Amino acid sequence: MKCTFIVYNIAIHAEILEALKKAGLRDYTRWEEVVGVGKKSGPHMNTHIWPAKNSAMIIMAEEKKTALLMEEIRELQDKMKDVGLKAFCLAVDECA
Repeated sequence: MKCTFIVYNIAIHAEILEALKKAGLRDYTRWEEVVGVGKKSGPHMNTHIWPAKNSAMIIMAEEKKTALLMEEIRELQDKMKDVGLKAFCLAVDECA
């Protein structure tokens, strides 16, 4: 089992959902608005000075589907270089 944590510009939410669909995934938990600063995308602070904002999503899935999702995320990163999109994949020891 793997856990994928994705942080992305809220403007590409539809593309993230499409990536999940292509990987055969439908279950996730989403934090609708999060803020932060990325190396490539800069500040997304949801303020009048830095108005962009992010969403975050966590997905638990088997390794095959996780690999497919990461492929989809990499393709999105290639298409949208400066939008703000990061994904982290972690092993899950237990899930209750």
